[in-house]
Amino acid sequence: MEPRNFWFVTRPLRDPQYHADGLRALQQATNNFTKPWKGNRELHRKYEQFLADAGMKQNHISRDGSGGRTWAAMLKTYNYVYEDENGYLRPTKVAKAILNGQKVPENIKKQVLTLQIPNGYFVSKAFRPKYADGYRIQPVIFLIRLANDERLNKHISKDEIVLFAMTAKRNDQLDEQVEKIIAYRNASNADKQQMAAKIFHTSGDITRIDSRKDFSKYGDVATTFTILCRFTGYAQQDHSNGGLKGIDNPKLWKEFELYCQRYPFNRRIDTDPMFYTLSAGLDVDTYKTQYGVNAKPASRTKKRNIKVKHLLADYPQPEDLTLQELTSILSKEFISSEAQKIAEDIKAKKFNAASDSFIDSYLHEEDNLEFERKTARIMRGLGFNVEMHPDPSTSFNNSNENIDVMADNGEVLVLVDAKNYSKNFNLSAALRNVMANSYLAGYKGFNGLNPKYYCYVTANTSSNEANLQKINELAKNNSDLDVHGMMISASALYWLLNYCSENNIPEEERPKMFLKLFTDKAYESFVQVANVLGIDL
Repeated sequence: MEPRNFWFVTRPLRDPQYHADGLRALQQATNNFTKPWKGNRELHRKYEQFLADAGMKQNHISRDGSGGRTWAAMLKTYNYVYEDENGYLRPTKVAKAILNGQKVPENIKKQVLTLQIPNGYFVSKAFRPKYADGYRIQPVIFLIRLANDERLNKHISKDEIVLFAMTAKRNDQLDEQVEKIIAYRNASNADKQQMAAKIFHTSGDITRIDSRKDFSKYGDVATTFTILCRFTGYAQQDHSNGGLKGIDNPKLWKEFELYCQRYPFNRRIDTDPMFYTLSAGLDVDTYKTQYGVNAKPASRTKKRNIKVKHLLADYPQPEDLTLQELTSILSKEFISSEAQKIAEDIKAKKFNAASDSFIDSYLHEEDNLEFERKTARIMRGLGFNVEMHPDPSTSFNNSNENIDVMADNGEVLVLVDAKNYSKNFNLSAALRNVMANSYLAGYKGFNGLNPKYYCYVTANTSSNEANLQKINELAKNNSDLDVHGMMISASALYWLLNYCSENNIPEEERPKMFLKLFTDKAYESFVQVANVLGIDL
């Protein structure tokens, strides 16, 4: 199946002003989100009936509830709801605010503007075909910028939307697409047809040249995007050509620019789709502005900050490092006085020194030893004393295997096994026995402490959760150790540290939070971690 190379948005209806009605019908059908959604076709059909009763769709209920699933897909696309690990649809904060009648137009407008490709629904198993690699774009914001661009005389036709907006993959392609539109406008009709055919053909979407047919195919999607842009108030419908016109209101445009600064492309989609949906689904009043987000540093400062982020790319939360550690790292490329000043600014949180480089490299690390090192750095950031590959204190069963990371808080030992599997990590019987009979037994009495907890940090998903309980039983029977374990994804572990850092959780409190997670369960998303810890996302 060919990947998508044109924008798409789920659209059982086009006008976003009815999103609230779709939410209310879903709330009713699911009895306030208390009925399981996954695989529940009876509920899907019931949702359709509530939509029909509300006048949101024709009073024709599908046999298998597909109409209800399409509406739910739309609500997922705009981050109003997400499907949890138990198959229930859960409303995000913005959905709750809308259902409570709080700033309904403003909250819907936020969700429309912050629509991005990819999003939580687009990366889910239910969405097919998938987008091609490389998409990092907020389509509504991008299209509004095209419609208001002076170089295009502040207008863009429907055909131009299909060819040059809906084929853009990244927010930074604006100038490139503007140049293409200008060239298209200056071309002859024959050349225009050839240019269109080439775009459709190179997209992999057609096997023969029939550009008029393909304009028609994407026209409905283009119309939907024009309606979305018009709804925000930052562009106007151009009825002469089905496209968009810009606005002549400097105050309104300044408001739009502030919106763009406040809501940049949300990179959490790359690491934790469920957590992404919750952060993208914050309502307008509870959204937390990131420090430095409205600042526009001078060119020299901007370049300096880029260099700083590069130097600190291997550290998960640089502001948690000591002043001396930061100064030492920065002194590799800055003079000592400058390094000291930058380190002080980082500690004072005058700018965000963290970059996406750490989490990107951590989740795609090819070097297993480096994956272990990065895991150790996160554990250190969570307030633990950390030692890598320590020698066992005993030679139980003549085993001499070393654990990847040993962490302690002065009272208990935590054994961390870093599993850098590119796909699913399966906790097999063999690995179960290694943990119980080699690691846990081997470190009994280590530095006067006994192992109390163990965890597997996995680069991806994990399975065979039941073996955690079996490890506990083996450790008790063979070594008289009372232990508890967990499996946790590298992304969930990282976002826990990120949460602690952003919310100024004292270093001495962080181990207590972490130890609450040892419930003999697996955590793939930070959302699951937050639920156990009682963190309100």
